[in-house]
Amino acid sequence: MVIRTIALAVATAVALSACAVGPDYRAPVPPDVNLGNAAGNAFAPGVAVVQWWAQFDDPVLEKLVNDSLLASPDLRLATTRVRAARAVFSERRLDPWPHVGAAATGERTRQPDAAGGGIDEVYTLGFDAAWELDLFGRLRRGAEAARADLQAEQAGLEDVQVSLAAEVARNYFLLRGTQKRIEVAEQTLRNLDQTQRLTETRRDLGAGSALDVHSSRARLKAIEADIPLLRSIEATARHRLAVLQGLQPGALDELLAPKPVPAFARGLPLGDTRELLRSRPDVRAAERRLASATARVGVATADLFPRISIRGFAGFLSGEFSSLVAGRNEAWSVSPTISWAAFDMGSVRARLRAAEAGADAAAVQYEMAVLAALEDAENALQDYARRQERLRIVVEQAEAAREAERLARVGYREGATDFLTLLDAQRTQLAADDALADAEASVNIAAVAVYKALGGANAHAGDGDQVEGQGIAAAAWAPPLGN
Repeated sequence: MVIRTIALAVATAVALSACAVGPDYRAPVPPDVNLGNAAGNAFAPGVAVVQWWAQFDDPVLEKLVNDSLLASPDLRLATTRVRAARAVFSERRLDPWPHVGAAATGERTRQPDAAGGGIDEVYTLGFDAAWELDLFGRLRRGAEAARADLQAEQAGLEDVQVSLAAEVARNYFLLRGTQKRIEVAEQTLRNLDQTQRLTETRRDLGAGSALDVHSSRARLKAIEADIPLLRSIEATARHRLAVLQGLQPGALDELLAPKPVPAFARGLPLGDTRELLRSRPDVRAAERRLASATARVGVATADLFPRISIRGFAGFLSGEFSSLVAGRNEAWSVSPTISWAAFDMGSVRARLRAAEAGADAAAVQYEMAVLAALEDAENALQDYARRQERLRIVVEQAEAAREAERLARVGYREGATDFLTLLDAQRTQLAADDALADAEASVNIAAVAVYKALGGANAHAGDGDQVEGQGIAAAAWAPPLGN
């Protein structure tokens, strides 16, 4: 009898398994991507590699990025969120199936009665089972929502990877640019010191004036005053790079000793920019959150209908513990239950309206993520091209300024040029060399921004169901999502 009852319930559940109330999710069709700023001499055809930082041919940068992708606290935090979402999904996808547990109970009571009272004993040993027949898809929609939540967290993990690699590279190039600016300032100080001694010598010989001496000294001190600020910027970047690896500030000082880093002078390979919206993990995360919100509308809709569940027991029941497992004490029970919020529909419909509003909000957030991605990419591409253009101009400016300073210094030493001309030439040279150091670093930082805007250089080109084991640091991913 019990087997027949359970078989009937299973057959009923299977027959109705295709029913799931609420909207079936359809992923929004993303707009066509045509990045107008991707054309030009600053960019090159070809596939952009996933580990884009290797293109800078800088072993220190490669080490910093790779180490950060393995040890960053931000990445570990994102990984814990994936693990938590995976655990929730593992639980939700088991909800539509029967839940069976072992149970053993013993009860010994004494109650007064007409015969003077007595002691009653009841002992049970067996298996309890509970099963909600998911006739309207409430549990399946919940599993759909949990799966989408997990995929959103996985996309969020990849977004952290992309942002982390870009943040490390940006701070690295900021550090190297600042170190170059400090070198320029120190070289200028040495030149100004020579000029200072020359003005004092000319004053002592009667060929110069005290005004020249004090003007030269004022200029020297102005440059000297800038160096502590530059060193502060340098230290901040060094500390940031250490913290991004999960290290204490100052732990990387030896590794980050000054070294020249040239500007990226080759055409920047972009890969297939039409895949932008599929490459951006933040857009994929927004799409998955929309899928989750849509599934939760189904969960809320199912609450409009009755819930049917079955509870059962199979085992032994006896009034004596010593004979509990005897064959004559075999027992079973099946208890179907129907529950329905028939007189609380106001609350149910309010929850449904809240779920529908949440889905509408998720759709708007997805639209905003798409627009933000397009804007970010266009801005990054045009900024990189403009900074390459500026770099070419600043290189010519620096060359001309150095030659002008040399001629002014020779002319002042020979008495053919007045001191104000020399001072102006030195000021112009310092400004040009400082601008060149800044322009070289800015080009590299702009290249980093391009790859970040493209989602890590097409690191991912899958759909919403393929979000594990790919990306710029696959080793940092949690185990793949089960079926």
